[in-house]
Amino acid sequence: MKDTKKFVHLIGAALRHNRILTVFCFLLIAAIMLWSFRLPASYFLWERLRLEKTALAINPSDSGLQFVIGNYYFGQGAYDITKAKKYFQTTIALNEQYPRAHYQLSRTYFIQGNLNRAIKEINRELELYPDFKRSYYIRGLTYGYKGDFAKAAADFEEFLKWKPESWAGHNDLAWIYFQMGEYEKVLATVEEGLKYAKNNVWLLNSEGVALLNLGRKDEARETFEKVLPMAMAMSPAEWGQSYPGNNPEIYPKGLTSMQESIKRNLRLLDPDYK
Repeated sequence: MKDTKKFVHLIGAALRHNRILTVFCFLLIAAIMLWSFRLPASYFLWERLRLEKTALAINPSDSGLQFVIGNYYFGQGAYDITKAKKYFQTTIALNEQYPRAHYQLSRTYFIQGNLNRAIKEINRELELYPDFKRSYYIRGLTYGYKGDFAKAAADFEEFLKWKPESWAGHNDLAWIYFQMGEYEKVLATVEEGLKYAKNNVWLLNSEGVALLNLGRKDEARETFEKVLPMAMAMSPAEWGQSYPGNNPEIYPKGLTSMQESIKRNLRLLDPDYK
């Protein structure tokens, strides 16, 4: 009888041990599967569920995931310039040569007013990827805000060799020439841009400014009178499409500023204009 009870006890212990072993094996297999599929799983958790912390917890060393999240916070879903910059910095820390990481980081520094660091980052992007010509646009813009107009003009010209149909490239190059007092060049640059975007509000406004500064007042008035209704019909969202990477909260103020600038120029030409 004692032997029988002992045998039953041993059988029970073995079964209990097997259950523990079964659970352990299940957890081990689950862990192996999770590790094996951590890359697609992390992207699914982020892109479909926006589980940022969970995605990064299972895939913390993926520079691509860091970059994707940075882009999300840089206007491709939400806007948080501090978070975007942090994720671009982490991308570079994990993979210093990750494509567009220095480019995007440069843009965040530019928006925050750290122009020297913006130049450093965009220069590195150009060292790594000299065929990515959009870098010249960002560097030209940064040099323009630094007041280094000769370098800015050279970069915008380089960019336009690659993308001559860019109205924004023509408009910003015209802005540089305006800062240099080269009003004939302003007009020529704007007119070239208008070949590709004949009703572009920014280009038409710049054309009016160039004509005004060249003393061609009747033509300037005609241009401002043409562009004002177009500017007044714009929505803040439409205005903001021309300023990717900027905080959407500034769109209404930016649009109003452009509209008021056109009105001021019309008043310069006609004091009775209201």
